[in-house]
Amino acid sequence: MAASISAAGSVHLYPIERPIIEQALNLRATVGLRTPDALHAATALQAGCDLFITNDPVFRRVSGIEIIVLNELLS
Repeated sequence: MAASISAAGSVHLYPIERPIIEQALNLRATVGLRTPDALHAATALQAGCDLFITNDPVFRRVSGIEIIVLNELLS
């Protein structure tokens, strides 16, 4: 894990505050994400991330951020 963090350059932790919760609720309602997935996506969007790396294609429903699905890279 330490090697992964080092390779990434920096890691930022974001508290789950009202704007993230509101965006997560919106994602649940509009694209049908489950609560944990909606919180992950909302946090990434609120943090201004350019890229979201996952192994779950359900995140492709989220607009406003580029989604990379690892299994698709391997096929």
